[in-house]
Amino acid sequence: MRRKVVISTAGSLGDLNPFIALALELKARGYEPLIASQDEFRAKIQAEGIDFHALRPGV
Repeated sequence: MRRKVVISTAGSLGDLNPFIALALELKARGYEPLIASQDEFRAKIQAEGIDFHALRPGV
């Protein structure tokens, strides 16, 4: 069974970083995390191997 987790966050990069750490730990424990955030953070999130979904409207 796939265990997906959606993490939604909006704000600055400082607001995003703890959620990236959380997503990486969830991934290490067998979950499939996805972070929904502003499109300008897409590359940073995907570079960590985490799925991404853009929140609208962008900043």
